[in-house]
Formats: sequence, structure tokens, C-alpha cells
Amino acid sequence: MKKVLFFIVSIFFVVSLNAQNIGAGLRGYISNQNSKNNSSLFSDRYAIRNFDNIDYLATIIKVNENFSLESLNPLSCKIGARFGNILTLYIPLCKVNDVLSLKGLEDIECSRKVSSPLINKATNDVNADLVNQGFELPKGFSGKDVIIGITDWGFDYTHPVFYDTSMTNYRVIAAWDQYRKQGPAPSDFLYGTVFQGKNQLLGAQSDTLNIYNIGTHGTHVGGIASGAGAGTIYRGVAYDANLLFATFLIDEAAVLDAYAWMRDVAIAQGKPLVINGSWGIYHFGLLDGTSLMDQAIGNLSSQNNVVFVSAGGNNGRDNFHLNARFSNNEIKKSSIEFNFGDNMNPNYWGQTITMMGDSTDRFSTRLEFYSSSLQLIDSTQWVNTITNDVINNNFIITGGDSIIFRVSSQASTPISHRPIQEWEVRISNYQLNKYYVVLAISSPSGRVHAWNVAALTTGVGNWGMRFLSLGPNYIYGDKYYGLGEPTVADAMISVAAYTAKERGSLNGGARAMFSSIGPRIDGVLKPEVAAPGVSVISSLNSFATDIETYPTTNSVVFNERTYRFYPFSGTSMSSPVVTGVVALMLEANPNLSPSMIKEVLKQTARVDEYTGTTIPNNSWGWGKIDALAAVKRSIQLIGLNDGFERSSGINFYPNPAKDKLYINSASSQSSVIKIFDVFGKLRIEYRNNPKELDISSLEKGFYIICFIEGEKKFSAKLVIH
Repeated sequence: MKKVLFFIVSIFFVVSLNAQNIGAGLRGYISNQNSKNNSSLFSDRYAIRNFDNIDYLATIIKVNENFSLESLNPLSCKIGARFGNILTLYIPLCKVNDVLSLKGLEDIECSRKVSSPLINKATNDVNADLVNQGFELPKGFSGKDVIIGITDWGFDYTHPVFYDTSMTNYRVIAAWDQYRKQGPAPSDFLYGTVFQGKNQLLGAQSDTLNIYNIGTHGTHVGGIASGAGAGTIYRGVAYDANLLFATFLIDEAAVLDAYAWMRDVAIAQGKPLVINGSWGIYHFGLLDGTSLMDQAIGNLSSQNNVVFVSAGGNNGRDNFHLNARFSNNEIKKSSIEFNFGDNMNPNYWGQTITMMGDSTDRFSTRLEFYSSSLQLIDSTQWVNTITNDVINNNFIITGGDSIIFRVSSQASTPISHRPIQEWEVRISNYQLNKYYVVLAISSPSGRVHAWNVAALTTGVGNWGMRFLSLGPNYIYGDKYYGLGEPTVADAMISVAAYTAKERGSLNGGARAMFSSIGPRIDGVLKPEVAAPGVSVISSLNSFATDIETYPTTNSVVFNERTYRFYPFSGTSMSSPVVTGVVALMLEANPNLSPSMIKEVLKQTARVDEYTGTTIPNNSWGWGKIDALAAVKRSIQLIGLNDGFERSSGINFYPNPAKDKLYINSASSQSSVIKIFDVFGKLRIEYRNNPKELDISSLEKGFYIICFIEGEKKFSAKLVIH
């Protein structure tokens, strides 16, 4: 039978106007709106809000001093959260190009869609039970007067684990369900419904039906971080902490709005805040910690002392990453695995291939289609990152099968410093081993990374599929560089997972095979620490759509309703363990900064036969979290801050520092300066009023600097980066 072959090609060139950097996602959106082809062939990738029956595109923008907020008024834009010079901005669909022309707009990107990765032993393993009991501590700590924020889906506001251990005092402060349209929205925000206080929360019962139906993920995560057990042994780490819940729309702008709302509540309550995120994304991202979302998180951390903890991801057993090295414009290939078969998600659409240059400023790619006998059937044209192409709604029909694809390219910019490209690929009538879809990459030199991740019709999906070799000219995928957004952010504490091992037990302790492996694309070591995340038993949402599918591990009856407990596995479970430990640390020392908390966790983490002694590494970070050691160190740091008291007349800079440290002192008396690591070991000592210190011998991390003048002694923290 004669082969029938069609090409339908649309190429769009998007001009950045006055913005220095328009992300590939936004350029893809613009080209999609201009396309005459059938955009419904593609999964829904763009976050659209509807306010007063008008559709708005959700974006994140970065502005400079030349930008005027008043310039947005004639365009009817709506501002969401603010993080210094970064904002979430909602733009009427017809006004996107007008916004791009505004003076002072430095960076803009579509809000990308996010998705979720798929106790008692856990609290014992990390010694949180000893902290609760006050073992070798001034008293027991349980997270009292600390707020834990959970950004997730599937909250049961009525679950008895969210009361205290006596099941009388309710600990949830408020919940923002961004899917509910009845209102009222939180103050200064535009959408969703906020429930404040016990009566409103119990009246609402649970968050509403959303893209994940009425799930149970958030209730399970919240129970691990701060569940009081409801009379069972399944008590969370910081069981006296207060809670904030945010059921967020599945995109970055929504979660940044949720972060800002939680920050505002914590400031109003005068309590420290730690936020847990058990979800992640890979597409359209800069996986080097420089994305607008990462910058916003950094601003919240440094300016508002918000601590962030994130699941490291569940792609540790998938060879979904490609590490291609080039010279002389050679071509390298790898076959793309699809997620067809018995375990296919009902919303499965196809695959997303995200690529970015590491040590190259450009690369080109194309898709090639081969028969089962490895005969080339056809290929797309080459697409180069230099040209900033968006090739939209292209499809090939051959032998009754449709291969649908779209590609977006972004050249290296002064902000990203990395060329980026993304393919979306769908096979409409797939038959196993009938043909292969191959990614071909070419570059003058350097290295290109690629990730093969499942895409759903809902716009989410984050599990990896393999890159495969079909012969001698192909390269295999690997498991490395496996962490996505936002866990790659500098301010995030990224968490790996392992099987809990109770004290005195011979069973458990091994790393979870699913736990994603680092490093970050720029070589920064991630994750930071590891915590139990295998078969962790916690609370289930009694209102969940599929609650009857879970066998009952244990249950309690409260207010004439049955509430269940069940084990889940994933870094989704290990992350709230660490979140709970951070709450214990903040109760012990509320003045700890996020950077101090991260350093204490890293430097008090324990090693064993499973982590090995070569620590840190890209599987375990600095090791297994130790709540008792971390809380002890937190108590030792009480009274330390970022600098000396003004009354001391002493100033040192910069902080963080690298090789040199400079001292200004108003005193003429003889002085001694000592620098200690967090274990109390003296690392550097200077006498006789030095003005400049050589600190090049110090490794990256957190230190204590002491200035001694006669009987006076002043101490502060010093960070080496």
C-alpha cells in the first residue's frame, strides 16, 4: 500500500520587543494564539484565569526601576503577589503583546503547570520522637507557635489529626481553595475562596473537586508534617504546629500567590513559617535555580524569613535524562520511549522533551521516524535555538498513524545564559514496535541536557520515560540531573527518600530506588538531605473521591465519621518529615534564618552504611536528617544573628563571603577574632585588630565569628559561599 504523507507546518518568529527575555512558554502561547491549525491537538499547557467573565493569561514578570505599575492600568491587568521586583501578573488575552512593549519589563514567562509526585517509624528513624520527649534537651519540642504551610491538593479540614493530641483544640488557621469560585478570596488576591477559623473550615469540610478530583495527597502530607495522631500511633513530626492549607491551581503563579498569602498570615500572627511542597515540574524550566519562580522563592526566604522544603522527585529509577556531549557539529540520537501499555494514565497525551544547553550557546534538533526494521520513514526539519522558532501544530500522517508535534526554541539570553528547546510529541494510533520516534541533536561543541517526561491532556504529568539506544550511533539515557522545579531553587531544602529504620532494628535504611538523583544542571549539589519516604502511614481524606479503594490500615471514629490511615511512598512523604523537623528547630530557636536552618540540617545529618562516607553526594545530599542533633544545634545558636549588635561598634563584610573578610571597628583596644564551625571547632584566629581576614581555607557553609575585646565578646553568623 502506497504511503500517504502529509506535512502541515507553521513557523512563528516571536520578537521580544522591549523585554530582554521572553520564555519559550510565552512564545509558544503567542504562536498558539496566532495559529490557524487545530491547537486542541495539544495538551493544555497555559494557565488561564477568568475574572468577571474575562480570560487572563497567568504570568510571572520581573521588572526594573524603569517600570511603572500605573502603565498596567490602561491594559486592565491584575497584579497578584509581589516578591521584590518579581510579580505574578494576570494579562487579558488580547493585551499580551501590549504588555511586552512596556518600558522596564525585564523578564516574563507563562505560569507553568505543576503536578504531584506520586509515621510512626519515620519519626523514630529521624529521632523526632526524642525531640518530642525532650531527650537531652531543656524541654520537649512539638512545633508549638510555628506555622506549617502545605501547598497541595486533597485536604480534609475535619480530620481529627489536625486537632491537638487531646482532640479538643483545632490547629488549622485557614485554608485557601483556589478552585472554589464562591469567594471570598483572601485579601489582596483575586480568586478562590478562603476559609478562616474552625467554624468556616469544618463547615467547608474539604477542598473542592479539581484536576485531581477530591484527592487525599494533601491530608496525607499534612499528617506527616503535623498530624497529632487522633489517638493512634501515627503522629506527625511537629504535632503542635499551626497549619495553613492551600489547594492551588496547577501553575506557578498560583503557587507563588499561595506562598505570599501564607507569608502575610504568618506576619499577622507573628509566628515563623515553613512551607512544604510535595510536587514538581520539568517543562519550560531553567533547572539551574535562576527561573523567575526560583528568584521569587529566594526573595521570600531572604526578605521574609520563610523556610521552604521540597520533594526531590520520584524519577530515580528512570533513565529519562540525556547527557549529550558534542564537538565539530556531530549528530547524536536517542529513541524516545512512550507511556503506552497496561499502566497508561487515562489522561495520557504523549511526551515532552525539554532540552537546555550547558556548555554550549546553541544547538539544533529534529525528530526522525523509523520503521520497526529501523528504516527511516521521514523526519522534521532541523530547529535551531538561535532562531527562536515556535513550530506549531505540525503533524505527519503515515500508514494510518498520526505523529503530532510542536517545538519551541529560545536562544541563550543575558538572563538565562542557556539555549532552551522543547518538543511535545504525540502518537495517535500507537502500536508497539511498529515504529520508533528518535530525537536527533547537533551542536558545534559543548553539552546539551534533555529530559523525557510524560504529558497529560490536563497539562500536568512529571514521571520520566526512558531514552533508548537503537544502535551504535545512539546514546542511552541515565538517571542523573533528575530534579525539577522548584526543588532546584537555591532557597529550597530538597529532600531525597529512603526506607525508615527504627532504632535497634536490623531492617530498613536503604535509599528508595524512586528517589531522584542530582546534581542541578550547573553542578550544584542537590538534594540537600534525605528522610523516610517509603510506606509512610498517615491520614487520608475521608471525602476523597476514591476513598473506598484504600484498604484500612487503621481508622478512628470522630464526630460520628470514620477516618482512615494508609501508607504512601514517595519524596512527597519524605519532604513533610523534614518540614516537621524545621518546625521543631524554629520552636527551639525562632530567630533562625532559612540559610542557618539549611546549614544546620546539612551539618547535623547522619551517615551510615547506606549513605556511605563519601558525603555529600547526589543521591543522599549531606545524609539522613537527624532531628535531635538539629534541634540541639539550633539551641546552641540562640542569640546569633547576621551581624554584631550596633552597640558593639563592630562591622564585618561581606556576608556571605568567599575569600576575604573586612573588619571595621570603632575601638582602639587590642582585640581577637575567632571563627568556629558549627561543631565548635576553632578554624581561624587573628589578633591585634586586623582589618582584613584571609578566609580562603574555609569550606562553603555556616560559621560563627567571635570578636573578643577584653571581657567583652560579640558573636554572629558568617556564611561562606
